[in-house]
Amino acid sequence: MMSEKSKLRDIFVVGMALFAMFLGAANIIFPPYLGARAGSSWLIACAGFTLTGTGLPLLGILATAKAGGQANDIGKRVSPGFGIVLNTVLLIFIGPLFAIPRTAATTIELSLLPFLPESLHTPWVRIGGLLIFFVICITFVMNPTNALDRVGRFLTPLLVLFLLTLIVISIVSPAGEPVATLQDMMEKGVLNEGFTTGYQTMDALASIVFCTSMYMTLNAKGYVGATARRMMVPVSIICGIGTAVVYGGFIWIGASGSAVLQAYSEHTALTVAAVNLLAGSVGRVMLALIIFLACCTTGIGLIFAASGYFYEMFRGHIRYRAIVVILTAVSFGLSIIGVNGMIRLAAPLLEIMYPVVIILIILNLFGSRIKYNYAYYGALLGAVPAMILNILRMSNATKDFANAGLACLPFGLAGFGAFPLALAGAVIGSLIAWRLDCRGRLKSRLKVQKESDLPA
Repeated sequence: MMSEKSKLRDIFVVGMALFAMFLGAANIIFPPYLGARAGSSWLIACAGFTLTGTGLPLLGILATAKAGGQANDIGKRVSPGFGIVLNTVLLIFIGPLFAIPRTAATTIELSLLPFLPESLHTPWVRIGGLLIFFVICITFVMNPTNALDRVGRFLTPLLVLFLLTLIVISIVSPAGEPVATLQDMMEKGVLNEGFTTGYQTMDALASIVFCTSMYMTLNAKGYVGATARRMMVPVSIICGIGTAVVYGGFIWIGASGSAVLQAYSEHTALTVAAVNLLAGSVGRVMLALIIFLACCTTGIGLIFAASGYFYEMFRGHIRYRAIVVILTAVSFGLSIIGVNGMIRLAAPLLEIMYPVVIILIILNLFGSRIKYNYAYYGALLGAVPAMILNILRMSNATKDFANAGLACLPFGLAGFGAFPLALAGAVIGSLIAWRLDCRGRLKSRLKVQKESDLPA
């Protein structure tokens, strides 16, 4: 029997490991960029970003835990096959296809290149730095039994120390006063831009697979079944408090220097400039350490989650370490593209994947009160038109057409048009299922009555 003291310690360690896994490249480079653009409206932008950057991931963990604790469970009421396909796509997307390469590329761009002369900003130097990054990740992930435990005990405390130091400096001695919000951001809506910028963290997507990693870690510590699922609540709260503090602090860092920073268009360059304004060369060193630790912990977590999932999928026919090597090699190859290139590639896919995941998270949180699986079918199908229009909105050629369509939807132009449609689809799906259920029961009763009327 675990003592209460050891249980609390395990909750804290796992919660801190989860915080470090979530806090990766995007979580560091997007908040200052958002804060600089928002300027004096930074608190509104922060609210939107925190909803998707902190709130949705925590709900994702709780929804997955409630559904059964495994990533495939989140979509099982659509169909078991759908859950497997969804999780596989998510793991490929937030693993070797986008998130891991972006994490590695950000490490090089913010933790290595700023400290080297321009003459050494060569492809070979980048490749060498990327190799070192992935060797560190593999060192942790090759032994799956204590990978996340070591992250929570050793890497996370250092990360938290540097993050809090930089945030405290920005409060005590800010870079300046926030200026007016940029006009294009006002046109899109400050809250909406904060909300959709939070998509780029990919944390709501990662929460589903990270839940499985946390569940496995708790199992390894001796907590199983309902006990492990209940422990995910305080674990998530610890993680949520940490990420909310970091997001708020780094959005403020960007806003406080917005008079200078609004001239920057690249996320990484703006982040470096923001910290330089705040704390000079000392700040640049601290940012480099923050990025290195944050990206390492996220890279470790993502490789661990993806490798464990695919090992189970292939039922041990492919060795765990072989999967680790394959995923790492693919991630290494794609990381050479660079951060901004991957941000542009990811945006259209996120407009599809995020609404689907959000809808499934909400449905699973209330799953015990939803009687019919048709509600899940209807919700997902209902959201499709808005998702297509949001993608078309990204192109200048189809922007006007998409805006005209979104204007016809509740909250469409604010970026939330998929969710009222999903609600309507869930209601329609439930009504169809109820009607079919009633018809089925009526047929059963008529059949029983007919059989009872037959002569003996």
